[in-house]
Amino acid sequence: MWRYGRSVSFLPTTSFGRHSHTLAQTGMIFPQAPDNRDGGAMRRLNFLEDEPWDEVNDDLRMRRRWFGHPLETDMLGASLTELLPGSSGDRLHMHYGLEEMFFVLSGAPTVRTPEGEEQLAPGEVVYFPEGPDGLHAFSNPTDEPARILGISSKRFPDVVAYPEQRVAWVATRHPERRVSEGGDEGIIARFDLPPGE
Repeated sequence: MWRYGRSVSFLPTTSFGRHSHTLAQTGMIFPQAPDNRDGGAMRRLNFLEDEPWDEVNDDLRMRRRWFGHPLETDMLGASLTELLPGSSGDRLHMHYGLEEMFFVLSGAPTVRTPEGEEQLAPGEVVYFPEGPDGLHAFSNPTDEPARILGISSKRFPDVVAYPEQRVAWVATRHPERRVSEGGDEGIIARFDLPPGE
């Protein structure tokens, strides 16, 4: 796991004289820019909105929204994960097909890797390469919700392995993305990992 920073501002800044401003404050980024939903090249949504959530898991006390689906991305994946207070989070896992980077937006989630557990703070970024060096899981043992923005390369086929559960999933397409009528269903399958692997 690579860990970077404790900066809390995710907005790009520029300096004019002695003052520093976000680009939105200078007017260089227009908050009311057209969203081009009429078929233009740019696609837009607000990831801070509270609805809708694509996945809600009451048992794990977490919910997730994917952005690649509505934006119809081909090579990038992105998601917002909210870990509610006391969330046990997701299972320790790794990918063979993509790498991931997570930005802590709020709260103090805990990340678990083979090296142990670390509490993260808003503004911190963690990176996980593909394969065993990228084993990770997030939880939230605190009394406040935590939000994490995840960005990933999106390559298929992808193999997601859960070594503690001794299972792996293989997917030749994103499992949550709808297949168009007559489209290729691909392969999405679960396999048991052999003992000692």
